[in-house]
Amino acid sequence: MSAAPQPVAVGTPSRRALGKVLHSAPVRPVWSDIPISRDVLEQLHALMSLGPTLVDASPTRVLFLNSGSAKARLAPLLPERHRADALAAPACAIVGYDVDFAEQLVEFLPRATAARSCFDDPEVVRQTAARNGALQGAYLIVAARSLDLEAAAFPEFDEAGVSFEFFRTPRVRANFLCSLGYPARAPGFPQQPRLEGRGSAPA
Repeated sequence: MSAAPQPVAVGTPSRRALGKVLHSAPVRPVWSDIPISRDVLEQLHALMSLGPTLVDASPTRVLFLNSGSAKARLAPLLPERHRADALAAPACAIVGYDVDFAEQLVEFLPRATAARSCFDDPEVVRQTAARNGALQGAYLIVAARSLDLEAAAFPEFDEAGVSFEFFRTPRVRANFLCSLGYPARAPGFPQQPRLEGRGSAPA
């Protein structure tokens, strides 16, 4: 009689799979000259949108800048010390959030009447948009790594200037910028040490 098959843990990520998206990353990657195709950028955005968010809302708005003319418009809105690094990448994602995203809840969450009533408070709307924007921005970075890209996020830029220049509406605000590209090699700027589990404890 053959032995009974052993149960398999469904949904358990392998160490290799986790390592692909949560590996140590350089602060300043060295980029390959390989361009990022439109198909890859569309896959990246689609993957980002799948992650869980507060009340399942999706206020995040992303613009991918990969042309010379778009980068030229971005350049004067970056601090000089970060300008060269930001523009060297094949693409730069502007991750923003729509402060009026709650208007979409009627369409996407037709049965969540209680959730919609929470957004009568403008401050609740702003906080939810900002938090979901940051959360989905993190999903963008993880998704990029799953597609063999590297990502380098940086928060220092003219927020009001970038919001106006690229989103052209007061309802969408830039949150952070993220350089994207295929890594060429490991540079001499390694990731800083992490807390290694010391940042949390059971209650």
